Parts: sequence; structure tokens; C-alpha cells
Amino acid sequence: MTKLIKLDKDNNIKVTKKLEEYLNPDYVYIPLPPKKEDLKKEKIIKKGSLFYHDTFSPISGKLIKLEDCLLPDGENVKCLVLENDFQEKTEINLAVRKRINNLEKEVLIDSIYKNYLKEKLAKPNIKTLVISGIDDEPYIENETFIGQNKTKQIVETLDALLNLYPNSKAYIALKNTNSEVILALSNLLGTYKNMEIKLVDDLFLIGKEPFLIKYLHIKNDYIFLTLSEVYELYMNIKKRKHVLEKYITISGNGVKEPLIIKTKLGMKVIDIFKRYFLEDLTNCSLYVNGIMQGRQLDINKLIVTKDLDGIIIMKKQKRNIKKCIKCGKCINICPIHSNPLMAYKLGMKVKCINCGLCTYICPSFIPLQKYLSGDKHE
Repeated sequence: MTKLIKLDKDNNIKVTKKLEEYLNPDYVYIPLPPKKEDLKKEKIIKKGSLFYHDTFSPISGKLIKLEDCLLPDGENVKCLVLENDFQEKTEINLAVRKRINNLEKEVLIDSIYKNYLKEKLAKPNIKTLVISGIDDEPYIENETFIGQNKTKQIVETLDALLNLYPNSKAYIALKNTNSEVILALSNLLGTYKNMEIKLVDDLFLIGKEPFLIKYLHIKNDYIFLTLSEVYELYMNIKKRKHVLEKYITISGNGVKEPLIIKTKLGMKVIDIFKRYFLEDLTNCSLYVNGIMQGRQLDINKLIVTKDLDGIIIMKKQKRNIKKCIKCGKCINICPIHSNPLMAYKLGMKVKCINCGLCTYICPSFIPLQKYLSGDKHE
């Protein structure tokens, strides 16, 4: 059975409750799908225009060129560069719906823009909605922020979804340490008998679907969503708008004031840093999407996508990598029971979910993650 652990954290790192917004970039960068390197025929683009599969324009403006950019997973891609005209011209302005808890399933699903969300909700015979309000990565607090500040929208959307599936229930999973989010939701759920908060221990990876489902003893016929996905559904179904912005956290002990920032999809991360973070980061390490599951990338080319949750900036620590002492801690801690030593010693590719726990636990400070894809240690 998988045994999850609690991570050691720096309790002095506190993300401010204040939200900063950067929604007027000069340029945004739209990643091109593979084998697609042409500019669209339409040089003038409206906000919300569909570029490619599930990719919509976050601003209005004109396409000016192609440029190489970097995605949060480290992939280099060509991007369409869209110059902002700051007019926010949109394709269609649909009227906001006064009520959404009486919509028929076909109408509700047709209101959703992202295909993967449509597919989730199109399933028949759903008994349970499992909602994760958990940020697994230390010092990233996007789900926490949404849970605390978009409470009414979350509950209204869940009420509408539950009406699609007779006798279904919604379980909102929160860490038992998130007292402010627990309080905010508890104050609203009293009148909803089919919604319930499920408190879970502060364990790393508990917010991920396979681990949370097992923790809550959910069997079959469920849908798994995060709070940010529920809020996106609210914007689609109630407000009838695309979600063209993203909440990201920038924090760590290398910055004076960690922040939650609402920004446009497609922005360059370096533009955010130039506005909000003027510190000298020479002696810091920057981790894209967290210190556990993230990676160190060049933020000059990095763009904001739906997969970017945050940048963690930590003061560099000098650690001398030592020889493996064959203690077996990396094997014992692996949540999917892989053997990192087979990769490190023999160059074998092993099953990996990139959680970073093997590197975290290693007493010899060996960066085991980098060897799990089959790169043998020399």
C-alpha cells in the first residue's frame, strides 16, 4: 500500500492574500501544434478566437511573427506572436445566465469550451464528484486561493453539476491545515445536503487523483476535478466566457513578497518578473512548477500556459553530492514502488511520476530524478 509523507517546509515563506493582476501585456505567444508553422491567414485576431484545438486568443490584436519559446515541461516550441491592440475586441458577447442549476445536460456541456472537460462531464451514471482543493507543491497556493476567494462560484457550479446526475454527491477535499478555506466553504455548504467537505492530512501528492481517490475510498463512477477546473466551468456555463487568464504563484525564500498573480495565458514569465520581482536572483535557484515536481528552466523564453502553476525561487544551498550508500530510502519512499537505483546504477528506464521524492529523501544528495528516464550515471 502506498504510504505518503509530510514534507519539511520553511514556515517563514508566506504567500500574500493580496492578488496582483497583470492582464495587459504588449505581446502574447501562442504555441503551435506539431507540424504547424504557418501564420493564420487572418492577421487581425479577436479575443476568444479559436487558433487550434482548445487554444483561444487571450487578447485582441494582430499576428506579427513566429518565435521560439519554452513550455513549463521544458519543451521548445514555435509560437505565434500576437501584438496587443488593447481594445479587447471579442467574437461574440453572450448574455450571463441568471440560473444554471436548471440546465439540461446537453445545454450545460455545450457551454464548455475545453474538450477534455466536456468529455469528463459527458459520462453517464456518475455517483460522486471528487473535487481537489489541494496544492501539493510546497509554496504554491493557487487552489487554496480559488477555494477561499471563489467560494460562491464553486458551490453554484457544483449544484448545477449534481443536478445532472440523480442521487450524486460532491466531496470537496481540503487539507486539514487550510483553516481559512475550510471556513469559507463551511459557511455556504449548510444548505446543500449533497455536498461535503472531506478533510485530508497534509501529505505530499494527496491532491493527485489516484492517491486522493484511494484515500477517500472512492470506488467507481466518479468524476475528478480541481477547484480551478470547477471555477473554469463556472466562467463557461454561467458567465459564458472563455478562461483566458491563469493564477500563478511566485514565491520562495529568494523573494521578499511571494504573490499570487492573475495573468494572461501566453505571456512571457520574464515580463512578470520585470514588473514585480526586481531582486537580484543571481544566488537563487528558480524552479518551474515547484521544488519537488518542477524543473529549472530559462525564464526568459518561458511562457504562461494552463500547465504553469508557479515559479519557486529559493536561495542556493551548497550540497556536496556523495556516493550512493545503498540505504534503500529512495526505493522505500517511491509512491508507485519503482526502483530509482536501477536507473542510477544501470541506466535502466523505470516507471516514474516525477514526484521528486527519491531526490528529496537521498542522504547523499544525489539528484536521482534526472536518471529515471534511463540516463546512466557516469
